[in-house]
Amino acid sequence: MRKRLWAVLPRSPLEYRLKAWHGEDWHTARGRIIRDIVYAVDTGLVTTVSFIAGISVSLVSRERVIFASLIQIASGTLAIFFGSYISTRAQKHFFENQIEREKREIEQMPEKETREIETIFREMGFTEDEQQVAVKRITSDKERWLAFMVQEEIGISPGMIDNPYEIGVISAGSFLVGALPAILPFFLFDTIARAMVASAVSVLSFLFLLGATKARITRIHWLLSGMETLLFGAVSCGVGFLLGRIAYGFFK
Repeated sequence: MRKRLWAVLPRSPLEYRLKAWHGEDWHTARGRIIRDIVYAVDTGLVTTVSFIAGISVSLVSRERVIFASLIQIASGTLAIFFGSYISTRAQKHFFENQIEREKREIEQMPEKETREIETIFREMGFTEDEQQVAVKRITSDKERWLAFMVQEEIGISPGMIDNPYEIGVISAGSFLVGALPAILPFFLFDTIARAMVASAVSVLSFLFLLGATKARITRIHWLLSGMETLLFGAVSCGVGFLLGRIAYGFFK
């Protein structure tokens, strides 16, 4: 039933207008996925830097640092995948239940739903005659009626319903991408000290690049976006690094 229901609500008029008028998919509701990507990348950076900061002091062997860090990255990737999957799935079920309820109300209480349409157009400033014309047009087709009520009454656009598996994979992949700048130097340099310095440079460079790339979507000037991301990311990583050192000193 739910699959058939979503077949009649493939995409909201709002999404069509955004795509047609602005010409980019990033302007549609799916453009918000950048939030999940940036969040997961930043999480991968901060957690990996914090972890390496703690173990690099206690583990004198570069190979041991790499091995321990890979375990942390693997566990973090799995955690963010399942966390994103479960949370997105719960949201998806909530939205679907709301739409199913609206569908039942249209079938069982058409008078009430009709009055709600009138109220919506009245609040928009339509006259009574105009309201009646709109009501007649909308209620003449059950699928159009449902699509209108879902969009206007309960505020759910079909584009808001994300695929849990897709979001999980994107988030996990972004976490992994964020962790790479911190761990990669340990594969390239023969001492922990050099690898740590290179890791710091790599992380800061990556943060600026992430911000500059994000500017293509957010439409902020690339330099401002890059510096903003660098600043906040550097503070986060710095705090994580400090906490890692404190934790080592506490348990030493």
